Amino acid sequence: MIDNKFQRWNTSIDDPRERCEGTVATGQCPYKKYEGTNYCAMHGSNSGRIKKHEEIKRNYRLNRWHKRMTEFADGDEVKSLREEIGILRIIMEEMLNKCEDSTDLLLYAHRISDLAVKIERLVISCDKLEGRMNLLLSKRAILHLANSYVQIINTYVTDADTIEQISTEMLAVTEQLENPVGD
Repeated sequence: MIDNKFQRWNTSIDDPRERCEGTVATGQCPYKKYEGTNYCAMHGSNSGRIKKHEEIKRNYRLNRWHKRMTEFADGDEVKSLREEIGILRIIMEEMLNKCEDSTDLLLYAHRISDLAVKIERLVISCDKLEGRMNLLLSKRAILHLANSYVQIINTYVTDADTIEQISTEMLAVTEQLENPVGD
């Protein structure tokens, strides 16, 4: 009687790939597995359905912030950590500005040093990320680029002294990039 009632819910099927992976005395269970699980209701598909329901519930809770997450994920600078570095530096600045004397500085010392370590890690991560994304140019690449620009200028400017002055100034700018003043 139970089998007849069960068969109305979950009919027998010949294809073993569509059948429940549970076993009965005669071998593989003859009933169709429940969608999204490997078993029929008799062999535990309820646990699979419960798990699937929990995933849907979890996704629903995430949907509360889905719009904001999409804004972050779809941004052009999604793989840049520069804004995060800026935020941490602003926090550091504000924390230091709160210190009115050496006592305050000592009280905030742990938080300040923790923030300094976080900024350092973020800067290193940003540098590695930009390096992997080929967003950083080597000195050789910059010099090659400057040389290409001088060659382009050379096709339009005929005065040799002007071309020499342009290339000298471009080289000076390149050297400033390597050794920035004030940093």
